[in-house]
Amino acid sequence: MKKFIVLAAAAVISVAASATDLWTGSKHVSWSEGGLQIAADKFADAQPGQKIVVHFTGASDGMEFKVINEHFDHLAGSREALWISGDGVIEQFLTEAAVVGVKTYGLEIIGSNFTCTGVELLDGKELKPGISVWTGFFWADEWSTLELYRDGYCNVDFSSVTAIRFYSEAPGTEYVLNFLQNWDAGGKFADQSVMTDGEGYKELALTDELRAQLPEAGHWMIQFNKEGLDPFNVTDIVLVTGTTAVESVEQSAVSTRKVIENGQVVIIREGVRYNALGAQL
Repeated sequence: MKKFIVLAAAAVISVAASATDLWTGSKHVSWSEGGLQIAADKFADAQPGQKIVVHFTGASDGMEFKVINEHFDHLAGSREALWISGDGVIEQFLTEAAVVGVKTYGLEIIGSNFTCTGVELLDGKELKPGISVWTGFFWADEWSTLELYRDGYCNVDFSSVTAIRFYSEAPGTEYVLNFLQNWDAGGKFADQSVMTDGEGYKELALTDELRAQLPEAGHWMIQFNKEGLDPFNVTDIVLVTGTTAVESVEQSAVSTRKVIENGQVVIIREGVRYNALGAQL
């Protein structure tokens, strides 16, 4: 399994003000008819933290986001069980890994039954410090489960990851959080009883066992029960590393610098260029 060094993935990216029409028209999408494909060059100016907004009508099932590589892998940070119905919009926020994916391969929007009427790239939000596995908005009520495809975390080098933070807008800390890979006996990684509470998040410190298990899991399932609280939004799942990219740049100012090239963060360290995931360019 390919691993990326954790050199720059912890950078906090400020989203530049912009809006781009990626596609307009009317296309019925189904497994038999195929999906809507958007070429990689359409994402030339995409930034981490921005969001892809899909407009649809006549939906009766779900939607999936995939990159157009050999295996049509799911877009990093995209959700399983992304059910849609009738007419509406879906927002897919871009993590750093997702930006690399769409700029390299392009994007396919696929599902069982809906008509796509437009796709936009819009301003989103600023990413939290660390490696963003998922960012967006997920409504946590009674036993609500956020399900994530493995593509958001399977290529991360967990040897430098110290913890996972589950960010939310919960009005208190007295809620249930179950972190699982499946519903089977032994399928739970941890729950809130072994997590610590920070400002706007619960944090799970990683053991060596978890560092080995997490990247191999088929998917991640994060289940919430509000208990006595009002329902709330979950906003980010972030991997915390020992040293952030910003700290690394500051500590090695002579030999390392961070620049923006064609809308992408590039780290130049001792003459070698790396992307925002720490992969050598």
